[in-house]
Amino acid sequence: MLKGLNPQQLQAVTSTSPVILCLAGAGSGKTTVLTRRISHLFNEHRIGTTNMLALTFTRLAGKEMKERVIKLIGEEHGKQLFCGTFHAFCVSVLKRWGHKIGLDQNFTIYDQEDREEILKRIITEFGSVTTVKRILEVAEFDIWPLPKYVEEARVHKEYLYRLKQNNAIDLDRLIIEVYRLWNNHSEALIEYQQNYTHVFVDEFQDTSDDQMRMLQLLKPKNFFVVGDDFQAIYGWRRAKVEYILNFPDQYPDCEVIKLEDNYRSTEQVVSAANKLIKHNTSQTEKILIAHKSGADVLTFCYENATQEAITIAKQIEYMHQEFNVSYKDIAVLARTNDRVDSLCWHLEQKQIPAHRVAGRDDPYKAPTVRPIIDWMYFLYNLSDDIAAKKIIRGKVTALKVTELEFRARGNDMSLYEAIVSDYELREITNIVNKLLCIIVEDRLYSPLEHFTAIRETLELQTLNDMTQAENAIFVWEKSKSDLGENYTVQAFLKYLRYRDVQEKLIEERDAVKVMTIHASKGLEFDTVFIAGMNQGVFPSKRGDLEEERRLFYVALTRAKNRLYITHPMIMNGWNGSPIEALPSQFLGEIS
Repeated sequence: MLKGLNPQQLQAVTSTSPVILCLAGAGSGKTTVLTRRISHLFNEHRIGTTNMLALTFTRLAGKEMKERVIKLIGEEHGKQLFCGTFHAFCVSVLKRWGHKIGLDQNFTIYDQEDREEILKRIITEFGSVTTVKRILEVAEFDIWPLPKYVEEARVHKEYLYRLKQNNAIDLDRLIIEVYRLWNNHSEALIEYQQNYTHVFVDEFQDTSDDQMRMLQLLKPKNFFVVGDDFQAIYGWRRAKVEYILNFPDQYPDCEVIKLEDNYRSTEQVVSAANKLIKHNTSQTEKILIAHKSGADVLTFCYENATQEAITIAKQIEYMHQEFNVSYKDIAVLARTNDRVDSLCWHLEQKQIPAHRVAGRDDPYKAPTVRPIIDWMYFLYNLSDDIAAKKIIRGKVTALKVTELEFRARGNDMSLYEAIVSDYELREITNIVNKLLCIIVEDRLYSPLEHFTAIRETLELQTLNDMTQAENAIFVWEKSKSDLGENYTVQAFLKYLRYRDVQEKLIEERDAVKVMTIHASKGLEFDTVFIAGMNQGVFPSKRGDLEEERRLFYVALTRAKNRLYITHPMIMNGWNGSPIEALPSQFLGEIS
């Protein structure tokens, strides 16, 4: 359990301090520390895994942690550990206690698209002079009482009413609703306080106000947080690096342990990262220590972005052929999605297999698959008007949909109840009843069984997209089963709302990974190319300079052995005409 740990890692694993802040530099083995501490508490201090709560910021990180714990302490107890995202934890809380705030167990989670559709509808109905963006911005900062936001408040109040009517909650409100539940129903809070005596939070530098308020209500007796303020890159998502910077002030008796030994990157990469980050002022004091030497970090300048992309592709092909470097061990990173798309296109033109890591090639969003997923959501929660509207879309006119919605609201019924009462739509009602009978009578409990039953009942042709979706569902079910976790239809539908972009990497194939730097967080590659290092692009002229510098720090520290940084001298301006492109100031800072 303690074999191979350095003195600082050993201290983090075995310390008996009730509150610990573990400042873990890039590549310093924080996952090893977290999983071994959990296992050490279980083995040496007889703390049950059901009394531990491990919160992560991505499902992929939670999956990896839990797999390691299972290997260390065995399946029986390892599978009982809750190790997952804040969102997944909140779903489990609301599933058990949601009735206290008006949510039935089979509640639906709305994504951004669903939320915007409802808000647009309300704005139109109310004749409000406002926008979805304005409503969401004002709601974020909780400033409804100001007189100038009366319209936004009125629309948002109606939006919350319709969520309740549909037995739904939107993704961004999951944590808010758990806080509201715990704040207003002490019996629910006490259950979790008594049950979870040991709470662990990974990537603590990414904590938001909502998450911190929830943790403060939970008041864990033993609190272990691990993170790296040098890698705080989500301020635009309302994460606050101040929570990790001010942790010792908030918890004066906490023990601070620094992990500064980097076991991932070469001395040359680590040196560049250290030089860069020292230019930030608001941060903790630590410095990465490398344990291996390697090739120099190389910077290249090209005439334009096309030449830059073509040369990167040539270099990758050369490395693959001459040095037998696998494509999957190479990553190409850029600051923006547009640049990532361009780089990926040039790789494919050179016949280099490229894996664009993004949510765009999602098997569940394929046009032939999406209707089946919509049916799954609807059958799971018949009160969900958004899902009901999706299953009839294309089968009835827009005028008919409006008539049904008007009838539903006028008679205080769900949209589906309005459909059932309409004789013209008996065919849809018959399909719903048939599917509900099949699910109940054949005891179809798994998502894959539901998916197949819907496809067959609707007599849809089995196309390649559907096969890919079925394979993805099968992989998901197996993954959940291996971790001893719930893989019901309910769990699957909720997973679809909060899964990570990085989960695309589970699909392991020999292809160059092409992604934004934000998407690369937490990953590592033998060879990394960072393209488009131009002032105004990276750092972005719209971003906070210190956060942009931390983002470049993340990019640098993804590389294990080789790191190439490139930039063009000419770029296309907003109107398509060529303009001079200055090199990023960050290049001077690492030189």
